Amino acid sequence: MSKNKGVKKTNLKKVQQDLQKLDPEKNSLLIFGGVILAMISIGLLIFVLSEKVFHLS
Repeated sequence: MSKNKGVKKTNLKKVQQDLQKLDPEKNSLLIFGGVILAMISIGLLIFVLSEKVFHLS
């Protein structure tokens, strides 16, 4: 009594071809945005921790 009869398998070759078709400029923009977001998050974390530790006024 398996319910997996209707499950489709993913065609890995098709997925790889679709990923290669993506615009490289868009990919680099997403990477750049992620790096900027990570730097802002780390900076905010350092600021909050330094406020808690050193009680800057």
